Amino acid sequence: MMHAKLLFRGGLIGLLSLALAVPAFGAGEKAKPRVLVKMGKTAITQADFDTRIDALPPEYRNRFKSDAQKKEFLEMLVQANLLALEARAMKMDKDAGMSARLDDAVNSILAQEYLKRIFDKVPKVTDADIAAYYGGHKAEFTNPEMVKAQHILVKTAPDAKPEDLARTLEKAKKIKDDLNRGADFGKLAEQHSDDPGSKAKGGDLGFFSRDRMVPEFSQAAFALSKGQVSEPVKSYFGYHLIKVTDRRDAQQMDLNDASPRIRSKMENERRKAAMDAEIGRLKKKFNVTFTDAGKK
Repeated sequence: MMHAKLLFRGGLIGLLSLALAVPAFGAGEKAKPRVLVKMGKTAITQADFDTRIDALPPEYRNRFKSDAQKKEFLEMLVQANLLALEARAMKMDKDAGMSARLDDAVNSILAQEYLKRIFDKVPKVTDADIAAYYGGHKAEFTNPEMVKAQHILVKTAPDAKPEDLARTLEKAKKIKDDLNRGADFGKLAEQHSDDPGSKAKGGDLGFFSRDRMVPEFSQAAFALSKGQVSEPVKSYFGYHLIKVTDRRDAQQMDLNDASPRIRSKMENERRKAAMDAEIGRLKKKFNVTFTDAGKK
């Protein structure tokens, strides 16, 4: 079972599945290769191993730094290649469906590598570019108005009958009466709220913007002053009692805070423009035309 765990742990089989074609011993290497594993007429060399390690995304590559971790990765390579070798021996790669999937996988890898070369030529976004964009688009970079609130939810079923809704509303009103008499909101939330996410925290929801909550809840919460408690508010979930504990006005983001968003936006726009231009060029080069059937 250890081998199966190695093969499938962390989803790494997906990363290895595109690297199953192990070169024959000594193939493509000028100097005598350092062989790590032999499997019949094929082998995994040090160069093969290093190439596959380098091809992993950084978050996976960092898992295989120690000698023990590298040995584990080598075992995973062996397992993946053994399975692929047996599949080829059974001529599974010649099946019509499998052949199409293999072609798709190869095309996908080639397309990604070619696209990477295109993106590598895209001009880098500089700090001056970011500052210029920020200066002309400040309205895009504001932190919205936010409130911090506690709530007590008295839950209702989506298909609740009128008499059930009436009982639930009456319970919410009784809790509101307790609050009016000076009861602690947090303690009542811990005792009565049906919201498992906030109940243990005294009903605390933290800060949120208008679009984070259902409309009925947001409308009521943002109409309250700091320290004020709402009347029972009906939503899809039931009846809420809401207490606003703090507020933040909408604020303009400064350049430092806005920079990551601007950089990402500009990089994506430049990459898209580069890809669109290249696709346009390739369509002309390969004379791409859509038939009537292809236009449907």
